[in-house]
Amino acid sequence: MDNELQPHYALLLGGGSPWIVKTVELKMDAKQVHIELAWQWDAAHKCPVCGRACSIYDTAAPRSWRHLDTMQFETQVSARVPRANCPEHGPKTCHVPWAARHGRFTPWFERLAVDVLPASASVHQACALLRIGWATAHDSMRRAEARGLGRREPEGLRFFGLDEKSFGRGHSYVSVLPTPCRRENGQRLT
Repeated sequence: MDNELQPHYALLLGGGSPWIVKTVELKMDAKQVHIELAWQWDAAHKCPVCGRACSIYDTAAPRSWRHLDTMQFETQVSARVPRANCPEHGPKTCHVPWAARHGRFTPWFERLAVDVLPASASVHQACALLRIGWATAHDSMRRAEARGLGRREPEGLRFFGLDEKSFGRGHSYVSVLPTPCRRENGQRLT
């Protein structure tokens, strides 16, 4: 059965060279599917900092990422990520195509979480549906917001809004003036 599932999950994950599906393990009692990916050692790699082609130094400790559920089973993807041996930067952990740097979820799972959260009556209800914690849900929202703001271009902004808010009793006010951020040579300046 394992041989039949490996190509199936390779297609679903959008994998391919240099990553292959090594094993697919179905854990019926825990209601989990565990997919182990492996690096093809004959594949070339680039330094994650400068992009220079380099050899592989070693592999980092095994890591796991939460993926979209397979039917009602929680799906975990795991791999030992190789570290590139850059002559300039030294050994650096390579990027993986199925997760953000230091992420614990695949982008497909985070997208589902971002869609489920506003459609649910509360964050607590969304967490129950996704089987994640409250802090994890808020971290997913924060990362989605940062990605969206990172893609937004403030060009064409001609006017600012100024608002004054009172707080507490008496005459205590706060004036709020948002400042735009601009980009020069692809770098974000604030």
